Parts: sequence; structure tokens; C-alpha cells
Amino acid sequence: MKRLAVIAFAALFAFAAPVAAQDWPVKTVRLIVPFGPGATPDIIARMIAEKLQQTQGQTVIVENKAGASGMTGTDAVAKAEPDGYTIGISIGGPLAINTLLFSKMPYDPFKDLALITMLTLQPSALAVPANLGVNNVAELVALIKKDPGKYNFGSIGNGSLSHLAMEAIAIKSGAKLVHVPYGSSPQAMTALVRGDVQVAVMPAISVMPFTGSLTAAIATPFATSAAAIG
Repeated sequence: MKRLAVIAFAALFAFAAPVAAQDWPVKTVRLIVPFGPGATPDIIARMIAEKLQQTQGQTVIVENKAGASGMTGTDAVAKAEPDGYTIGISIGGPLAINTLLFSKMPYDPFKDLALITMLTLQPSALAVPANLGVNNVAELVALIKKDPGKYNFGSIGNGSLSHLAMEAIAIKSGAKLVHVPYGSSPQAMTALVRGDVQVAVMPAISVMPFTGSLTAAIATPFATSAAAIG
């Protein structure tokens, strides 16, 4: 079962300033999500923001900064004032996987960001439209091998686990698929239901609202992680 592990990260020198822990927060806290509204990191960020406002009595805002496979928002966090008031909620792509896929990045996740904590886990699902006429992975592989290059798959961006999981399926099965990246899982799921793409591996929380229009199967060979950065 493919799972998303949500982790918290902070800017490397975010707490270098001599500010007493009990004094935080004394001003607005920004939670930056490097993906669009409705994505898993966005949902988690808004849950955290609501709870922080209730318990700390301070304004907490969520900012969506999608683009460049999650690097636009992540870069905004990396270059923010390192005072502990800018925190990002992200997935593993912008923090680790992108370092293997891009020769140049606008930030160094190993130098500019630091781990805070893991937040949560959730499964992901391999989903196809019900009208595609397949009911399991074997039938899906047989279909796409029959017409190489005919079928598209959606993801939340280059280098995301939703991208790499489908590429792994294509490689292991010898099938050919066309990759279509989107800015968030809700956008990718809308494209799947609309027929713009024919398959996707997405967080289960994004798949479940569309189960009436989809045939969904748990993707077994993959593991992934999500993270909060700040």
C-alpha cells in the first residue's frame, strides 16, 4: 500500500534568534503549501492553522504557492525570514526527490531546511474511470500495452510520487503512458473524471469523493512521504 507520511520541517536557522519558546507566536504565522487548494498538504495545513488559532489566539494564514513541481512554494519558505513564523507543508518531492531529477534548484533542502516532526500517514490509490472497462491492475496493464502511447496519466507534478509510481508501473509492465502534470491532486482527479487522463495514483482522500465515477485499487509496490517545511 502506497502511503503518504506528513513530516514537519523548518528553515535551518528559524529559531536562532533568542526568542523564548513561551513567547511564540506573537505575530501572524504563515503556513505555505507548494501545491494547490484541496491537495493533501493543503488540507493538513488548514487543520493545523485552525487548531493553532484556537489554542494560541494568534492569526495563522495558509498560502498556496503551486508551481515548478512544488519548488515555487518551497523556495518561498527557504528564503523567508528565519524567525519561526513561516512554515511550509509539503510532500517528499520538493524536499528530496527533486534533488535527483533537477540539476539546479533555487534552494538546497539539506542546507536551507530542517526537519521538525512527522505529522500523519495516509494511503494512496491507483484509480481509473469506471468506463475504462478495467477492474484490476492486470487488466489495466493489458489495456495500455495493447495501445502504447494512447493513454495518459495524471500527477501532481514532475518528480512527485504520483508521477514516479505510474512511471514504475509503466516500466515494470513494459507499457507506455503519457504523463500530464497538474498543480494539485484535486485538479488531477477532475481531469481523470473528465477523461483528460485515464489513470492516476493519488492520495486516497482525493480519490474517495469520486468513487462513484471511478474503479479504484490500492497500489501495492510504492511508498512515499509528505512533509511540512518552514
